Amino acid sequence: MENTALSGNLMTLSEIASYLKVAEKTVLRMIQKDEIPCVKIASQWRFDKGLIDQWIISKMHRTETDELTTLMQKDADSVPLSRLTAEDFILTDLPPGDPETLLSELSKPLLDAGLISDHKDFVAKLISRENMISTSLGRGVAMPHIRNPKENPSSRPVVVVGICREGIEFDAPDGQPAKVFFLIYTNNEIAHLRIISKINSFLRNNDVINDFLTVESPKDVIRILLKE
Repeated sequence: MENTALSGNLMTLSEIASYLKVAEKTVLRMIQKDEIPCVKIASQWRFDKGLIDQWIISKMHRTETDELTTLMQKDADSVPLSRLTAEDFILTDLPPGDPETLLSELSKPLLDAGLISDHKDFVAKLISRENMISTSLGRGVAMPHIRNPKENPSSRPVVVVGICREGIEFDAPDGQPAKVFFLIYTNNEIAHLRIISKINSFLRNNDVINDFLTVESPKDVIRILLKE
């Protein structure tokens, strides 16, 4: 676990067992396996409540991530697009500019969420993929992603949705500027391919693209995804 400042609220073995609603023997086994943050003071185990809370949240987040990836592999239809994004991953007012500027802005939510650590390197990989062949689908839509999904640090499947109403030249097959972007992130190749398939199916309705261009907030994007 990342080393952070202690909260100063120390708990005993019996208190932490009660807090976690498990037996003391279970906590001791976790200590032996180095699975829980703790420290020994004068032959007694002590637990900082702040670190324990962070540890619980990290465990819950990891479980949700693993479950989503497993579901995408086994039954992609059971995972709607609305579960693969969130308001923090939706940008409704991307500024016009060149593709590199767009991809830099579009990938910032991944940096903020801790899913990537080297923003510049990630953008370079996105640009490299675009230089091979554009990820633009035409009809004003693009699905940027890096060439090799395995190079992404996390298996967590995420779709960053971006909207640029002015449009950006993205070497589209129909020559139209791209206005709606779906940045795909996961290091699981099966999940990666199934997300692409889900987005393609979702976009078969041309009205959906127009709906995206009229949104006023990330909540509106979520509503469109839920509706479809």
